[in-house]
Amino acid sequence: MNFLIGLFVAASYYVGIKSIFQNKYYPSIYSRVVWLLLSVNAFASVVALKNSFSVILLAGLGLFGSSIVLILSLRKSKKTFGPTELIASLLLIISLGIWLFTKLPLLNLSIGLLAHFIGGIPTYKKVFEDPKDEDILFWLFFAVASALAFLGADKSQLSGYLYPLYLVIFEFGMTFLCLRRYMNVKSR
Repeated sequence: MNFLIGLFVAASYYVGIKSIFQNKYYPSIYSRVVWLLLSVNAFASVVALKNSFSVILLAGLGLFGSSIVLILSLRKSKKTFGPTELIASLLLIISLGIWLFTKLPLLNLSIGLLAHFIGGIPTYKKVFEDPKDEDILFWLFFAVASALAFLGADKSQLSGYLYPLYLVIFEFGMTFLCLRRYMNVKSR
């Protein structure tokens, strides 16, 4: 199963990186910095929580992929900093404080996931308005990898499966919004 997690995460980032090189995706440099820091936070949290290897693998590969996308963003980025980047940045600062002054990795992970969700709202809104705006395969591949990690997670306590469960919901939600392009759904 871990091989499949790696394969699907690699396929997801391949699609994203290909879109950057084909000038179909212009990530915001500030957003990518925030996403990278959120990936660092998630990885550190799942390691501190002693999650299963499949969950740690998912978080580690997500961190690696975010690093590559950030590096590519340095050349082909939009330089926008909006309210979602500000809120996510503030939540990251709070999360850093939790890391420095407490030993509560589940709280830290939860704050990081909240920051991730807030940071994802503009993308959800954009895809809701235009389902063709995002590449469905990017979201689908990562959703499948997240579902596989969830299957391999320790489900005896919330800390063992919160990270992959959140990603399953977030990534499949985006996948379903992207699917609307094939359903002749008109947005507002």
